[in-house]
Amino acid sequence: MASSLFARIALVIALAIPAVSWARVDVFVSIAPPPLPVYVQPPLPDEGYIWSPGYWAYDGDDYYWIPGTWVRPPAVGLFWTPGYWAWTNAGYRFHRGYWGPQVGFYGGVNYGYGYNGYGYHGGYWNRGAFYYNRSINNFGNRHVTRVYNKTVINNVTVNNISYNGGRGGVNARPNTREQNYARQKHIAPTAMQTQHVRAAIGNREQRASFNQGRPPIAATDRPGQFKGAAVVSARAAGGPLPDRSRQNDDRRSQDGRPDSPQSSSRLSTSQINPARDNEPQVRPQFDRSQDPSRSPQQRDEQMRQQREQSQRDSQRDSQRFQQQREQQGQQREQIQREQQIQQQREQQGQQQRAQQVQREQQVQQQREQQNQQEQRREQQVQARQQREPKQAQRPQREQRLQPQAHEQQRSPQAREQHRGRQGESRREGGRD
Repeated sequence: MASSLFARIALVIALAIPAVSWARVDVFVSIAPPPLPVYVQPPLPDEGYIWSPGYWAYDGDDYYWIPGTWVRPPAVGLFWTPGYWAWTNAGYRFHRGYWGPQVGFYGGVNYGYGYNGYGYHGGYWNRGAFYYNRSINNFGNRHVTRVYNKTVINNVTVNNISYNGGRGGVNARPNTREQNYARQKHIAPTAMQTQHVRAAIGNREQRASFNQGRPPIAATDRPGQFKGAAVVSARAAGGPLPDRSRQNDDRRSQDGRPDSPQSSSRLSTSQINPARDNEPQVRPQFDRSQDPSRSPQQRDEQMRQQREQSQRDSQRDSQRFQQQREQQGQQREQIQREQQIQQQREQQGQQQRAQQVQREQQVQQQREQQNQQEQRREQQVQARQQREPKQAQRPQREQRLQPQAHEQQRSPQAREQHRGRQGESRREGGRD
């Protein structure tokens, strides 16, 4: 009960921390992301980790693969909602993942391993502990204590599509519950997740133009660990890469007409993530690397500005993450102090109960001693009562035996004299 109480307190504190806007500048890309590669989930490194699926990110001139990995949540009771790409009238926009008490909408993209397009089926929280679905997660040789077995039936088409809407994208809309989740407070990715993304950006082999949709590092057992036996490479690409020469055709719907905000087959920005309607509007940046109307110098200048903006955003994000870590550290210290106080109270209660038990034992021992003393006194009384008749008979017997004893105690001469006197008395009596 105490562990579940502290888990709820930690969750409330985590949600009370202001959600960090870890990237205010939205990047719109005119070409669709590559299909999701085929890979195997690495084994669970330890209990308490939650699976975060891999995805394609964009850095200004190319897509690069962020490996899937096992992550420790920032607080007990939180789930990971994966990020996803979605088509809008301005291009493909990436909606970033976040932590929250529920799993929100992630475009209907089937990332696999519990994320089949809606919710998460790989595990659940119960009394401060995470329980894993054996039919979904890879445990390797590790013995996991909190497990259950539930087969998940997919009601969606299994494919490797990595984006929502647009030409060839997943046709999915958030339901009312997912829209409500999107309006709630969210927790930014952890510092380990941010370092994980930066490490992938710095690896040239993770770029789609280099690996052709089959990244050498598809998944890892821990964030940022890109070397070792637990690193998993993609078995195959999920499909051919999008044709950059047809990127302008993506701005038209399948029937050849330009997409409009009222198009029923596609999602508007507010439909995909209503929470962003309350955010300050920022002028979007576009990928102009293939725009023939611009000179190479202009395209290079725009790319340079985008990179500089991205660096500034990263610096701000680092500062915000540092502040968040400090706040979380303070909250953890507060929780630890509360736990210590609770432990002290429990110890005091145990000591008081032990003292009470000891006092009761002492009282019981005193009662037993009193009972024993009373029993001894009763035995003594009975013994005296049994001795009194014998003592009363002893004087009578002594009186009967006293003349005989007195006779025996006389000397032989005294006895002769006594006998002589008795004989004389008899003779005198005879004369008479």
